Amino acid sequence: MKVALVTRHKLLPSQEEAIKKAGLEVVETIQQIPEKPEELQKFVQELKQKGVEAILTVALPPHLLAQLQRFFKILIFKMEAIATVPQEQAEKLVAEAPHKRVALPGRPGEPFRVMEFKGIFEVKVVIEEKPIITV
Repeated sequence: MKVALVTRHKLLPSQEEAIKKAGLEVVETIQQIPEKPEELQKFVQELKQKGVEAILTVALPPHLLAQLQRFFKILIFKMEAIATVPQEQAEKLVAEAPHKRVALPGRPGEPFRVMEFKGIFEVKVVIEEKPIITV
């Protein structure tokens, strides 16, 4: 399946391996998806012309995922937080499994969050609106 990969980061080796095992072909890597309706429509058409069938990402805003799923399957790199620890401990945890772990720094003085790659999952996004107050 041809996919557009949305990421600003280098993939973990386990993520690259999972893409191959899943039979996914990355035909385009994108750092940011346009949100203006006319730009998004053009973007969708360009991807469709390249044969893209799915969007693969770690995270995108729910409203954008909901719009994109009208045209593509939505695939997510599932990342699980395994620890929130000081930098030294985070580096140690990442060193134990560098092919599938990454440490994300918090704000200055806050602990690091250690994330572990768990697989590629297809997701469906449902947004329900319930008015709280209107003007």
